[in-house]
Amino acid sequence: MGKKLFSGALVCLALLLSFSACNNDEKKVVETPKLEAADVFPADSFAFYENVLAKDSLNTQLHLALATNYYAEKQFDKAIEHLTKVCSLEKENLEAIIILGNVFYDATQYENAIVYYEKALVLDAKDLNVRCDLATCYLNIKKTDKAFALLKKNLEMDSKHAQSHHNLSVVYKEMGKTKESDEEMKIFNSLNK
Repeated sequence: MGKKLFSGALVCLALLLSFSACNNDEKKVVETPKLEAADVFPADSFAFYENVLAKDSLNTQLHLALATNYYAEKQFDKAIEHLTKVCSLEKENLEAIIILGNVFYDATQYENAIVYYEKALVLDAKDLNVRCDLATCYLNIKKTDKAFALLKKNLEMDSKHAQSHHNLSVVYKEMGKTKESDEEMKIFNSLNK
């Protein structure tokens, strides 16, 4: 965690230096440092990064990193705003699409999460975790048959995907199939030893 905060502080410093260099009368070109969504910003620096984006609204890396930080702080509306911007600029940005699905999922906006998880699967149909999260969304909106089909497909693709076994156990329980639910939970437990 300390390493990420240090990294975030370095990014702050580098951005500050790049903007002071860009605002000089000299016409220097200073490259903005590459940011990762995992870069952690101190919460009190969000306003600073928002100001940076006001001057560079096309900076998708900063939008993504800031969105991830808002998401970690459970400021879902701000995270959604930045992730939507990334998705509008880079329609196939898989990371932004998945994180946007996750934000909607955590905000219990399951129908919206479904939209983004399905977009993610168009780009990477083999992502078992996204398929599993999509199944959970369907289960939460009482579309058990769709959840069941997704989880069965996951297990055809990888019979040792523990979370799919767990979620399938929940689906079976929802369907009133206690024996099958118990069997899936046993498999889940054995995979998590």
